[in-house]
Amino acid sequence: MSLSFPGGSDLELLEQMIRQAEDVMRGLADVQAGIRQVTGEGEGADGLVRARADGRGEVTSVTLDPRVMRLDAAALSAEVTKAIRAAQDAAKERTDELVAAAQSRLSGLAAPLDETFVRYRFDQLAQELDAGADAFGPRSINQHSGDLDQDAERAAQIEAWLEDGQREIEAVTGHGRAADGRIKVVTTAYGEVREVVIEPRAMRLPSRTLAEELLLALRRAQQDAERQTRRMVGDALRELAPGESFGPDAVDEWFGGVLKPFERPE
Repeated sequence: MSLSFPGGSDLELLEQMIRQAEDVMRGLADVQAGIRQVTGEGEGADGLVRARADGRGEVTSVTLDPRVMRLDAAALSAEVTKAIRAAQDAAKERTDELVAAAQSRLSGLAAPLDETFVRYRFDQLAQELDAGADAFGPRSINQHSGDLDQDAERAAQIEAWLEDGQREIEAVTGHGRAADGRIKVVTTAYGEVREVVIEPRAMRLPSRTLAEELLLALRRAQQDAERQTRRMVGDALRELAPGESFGPDAVDEWFGGVLKPFERPE
């Protein structure tokens, strides 16, 4: 007696999956478009320091009111850090709302291939493989089994690296300097500002120039953190698959999966 599943034949299920995939792609496109429009703003020193970040968490502007130059270097450093973090947090909050709304819409889609159906089809395939074992021959079957064992071992290695690698990534800090080293910025691997240091000598700069140099140091710190993380991913790929060549595209694919834009650990 054969089992039956709602949704009709495999072809009908496939057509339903295609329609769902199209819905998913449209939803993702809408989310991406929305994220590109996100702007987060933050301020410090009673509004004399302002920062703006986009949906990816990148700081797009830092503005210093000339009056804020009356503060000492340490106080200004703290206020700039405060404003930037507030801008990034505001942008992330809005981005999270867009992503959560998209996930809510997607969760309402029907699931034509549920766990029961997939298990049924897998059992069918296993039976067909057993029935055709003689045709393949023992050597082919053993070779296939060996390949499966190797793939399983590789998957376990990747899973273990993802856990260890995530901890290593969270420990990464990016460092950037500007204004001849008089401005220093430290960020996390996720682009979040950890520290801003403005040396007293930098206070001689005009407020507008100082703001531009702050933004430059911040971008350099984020780029430094990204380089470190990409190198970490590249080294892991070569260790997991020795002898294979991984170009920039492969590293980018893994990098995107391990470190999504503006994703921070809870």
